[in-house]
Amino acid sequence: MAPAFRYRHGAWLGGLLLIAAAGSVAAQSTLTPEQLTVRVQRMSDSTARTEAAVNDMQAQMQRLSDEVAKMGRLIDNRAMLDMIQQVDNLSDEISQLRGEIEEQSFEIGEVKKRQRELYLDVDRRLRDLESGAAAAASTPSIGLSQSATSTAAPSTPSTASQPATTTTQPSTQTATQSTTASLAPASTATQSEERAAYQAAFDTLKEGRYKKAKTELKTFLARYPGSSFAGNAQYWLGEAHYVTRDFDQGVTEFRKVLNNYPTSNKVPDAMLKLGYTHYELKQFADAKAVLQELREKFPKATAARLATKRLDRIRKEGH
Repeated sequence: MAPAFRYRHGAWLGGLLLIAAAGSVAAQSTLTPEQLTVRVQRMSDSTARTEAAVNDMQAQMQRLSDEVAKMGRLIDNRAMLDMIQQVDNLSDEISQLRGEIEEQSFEIGEVKKRQRELYLDVDRRLRDLESGAAAAASTPSIGLSQSATSTAAPSTPSTASQPATTTTQPSTQTATQSTTASLAPASTATQSEERAAYQAAFDTLKEGRYKKAKTELKTFLARYPGSSFAGNAQYWLGEAHYVTRDFDQGVTEFRKVLNNYPTSNKVPDAMLKLGYTHYELKQFADAKAVLQELREKFPKATAARLATKRLDRIRKEGH
């Protein structure tokens, strides 16, 4: 029980790290480039620790599998099935932690992107200041009215038209700046709402409130079908049905990941769980077909190794 406790503890810590990462991205617009650099380093260290925990879980899961093989002839069938179930549970926890690592990597990428934008903005402002200072140094000292006249309409001899030109240019510039200012926050607000909606649904799922999680994930997918989180949301919707043993609907939801989000990083996990779901429905031919396809398309993925183990189990059971 001690290893399982550590795994759940690690998953809980991973969830906290993810929530902290999301909060940091939401507040990143108030941070300086130096603070963002520190934040990126901290998040990278957090991800490294989570990956180390996952690797440790995999090693312990392998040792547990070896124990099952050695003790197979010494214990009864019931105990063996319990140990196999533990291995499956560990596999599920590892898959979930992998998903959290992927989300943390995405958050880190967003912070780094914002950091680069801040550096470019600072560099542009410095160049503008240097250009302004150079222009001021090269301009002879003349009267205020003469300077305004030459700036407003250098090629127009009529002094009567100069005030109108001077008034029109700032007005147009102000309108342009106002339009730009009104558009930028809208985009940021949309991304913030999108991220908050996904995080709320994901947190509900982690808390084990599966019925509510299903509703929130469906609402998110209906409201933000083109979101960068849509593939993940669709996968977790399938997971919610799988955990509650609604396997028929689970097949439908996992297949939507493959059909609607073929470039999502959750495709290997969705294929694995689709195979598991077919297995639970005793649709062994479909389970073997999906798991074999997973091994061929993603041979280096963790999901492919788990698919191999499930295929071996199906073969040993004579299906």
